[in-house]
Amino acid sequence: MSVSTGDLPAFPMSRERWFDPPKAMMQLMAEEPVSRVRLWNGQTPWLVTRYDDVKAILASRTISSDLSREGAPIVDPALIEFNEGILSHLDPPEHDELRRMLAPEFMVKRIERLRPAVEAIVQGRVDAMLAIGPPLNLVDALAVPVPMMVTCDLLGVPYEDRAYFASLATSFLGGRNDPEETARLVAEYHGYIARLIDDKVTSPTDDVIGYMASVHVANGSCSREALIVLAGLLVIAGFDTTASVISLGVLALLDNPEQMELLRKDLDLVPSAVEELLRFLSITHRGLHRVATEDIEVGGQLIRAGEGIIAAVNTANRDAAAFPDPDSLDVRRNPRHHVALGHGIHQCLGAALARLELRVVFTAILEQFPNLHLVGDITAADLKDEAIVYGARRVMVGW
Repeated sequence: MSVSTGDLPAFPMSRERWFDPPKAMMQLMAEEPVSRVRLWNGQTPWLVTRYDDVKAILASRTISSDLSREGAPIVDPALIEFNEGILSHLDPPEHDELRRMLAPEFMVKRIERLRPAVEAIVQGRVDAMLAIGPPLNLVDALAVPVPMMVTCDLLGVPYEDRAYFASLATSFLGGRNDPEETARLVAEYHGYIARLIDDKVTSPTDDVIGYMASVHVANGSCSREALIVLAGLLVIAGFDTTASVISLGVLALLDNPEQMELLRKDLDLVPSAVEELLRFLSITHRGLHRVATEDIEVGGQLIRAGEGIIAAVNTANRDAAAFPDPDSLDVRRNPRHHVALGHGIHQCLGAALARLELRVVFTAILEQFPNLHLVGDITAADLKDEAIVYGARRVMVGW
């Protein structure tokens, strides 16, 4: 159905404060929680902003995640190329089959066995920071290297190629590439991953890509092409999102020193603090993108089959109906019901790993940098508001 773009608000919307969703989105949540917005390409999907409605959409089997469907919202031009075959954009049964193959590698008990390795990686980076001395950019010194090293070890990709992966993450998720450039980079990157998989088929390795290649590709239960796309996503998403929570989380705690002090006095609060930072920051600030496959009603609004939907996790995580005093950072809150890591069948596959990394990193920061502080003020931080994943390029700190 054609809809006049007229006076529809443009999406994405710019934020006015570092950690808060745009005021315009919060106003929509209060006044028109299911409303049309206008995208860069003229699409007019529904923006869904309240917690209960967002959860209902993410759990619904009558709503598709397949961005190749007619009407699916393409929030960023890069998503035209960087979406085909990606696990988060697959529907059942393909999604369920592929996730079932991967699930054993990401189970909580298996991930917990990685704790000593993660702790060693974090300590290595802390030692390097202490040796170099302040001031330094926390993003380059800790926030990016830790999840990058963990991801490379877990998946079985060469850490020496880390600069390549980081540049690709910036290209795919940075909100600045045009579709043609993204298509070129995707083809190049998939070629790299394909060569890696072929090597692991002939010479199996004890890592996630090696397991998938030597078992599921070898026996035909997973195609080589599907694993190329899947592995490519896991490498990029596996470090960029966690890196963003580390850098922004440190900023948020330094901006709320009373919360930092609570954590210093009681490290047992770190797990709840990690959940609160995930909720408070909601780095997937461009929403989760869906399309209705049949007529549905959401928040009293009829959404027709074939119409696009943006589930706004950042406003959902600031909904006072779900989180009292939602705009305050409270490390004692422990909001495990947040939707920062998704919900339903597409809940983040690497959630357990991300939680482990974040808990280890923040514990190390609290223990070993008792006088951590920003160099300059928060306005000097180079924040990535234009990126698909919100984060920071520079957080200068001293101690």
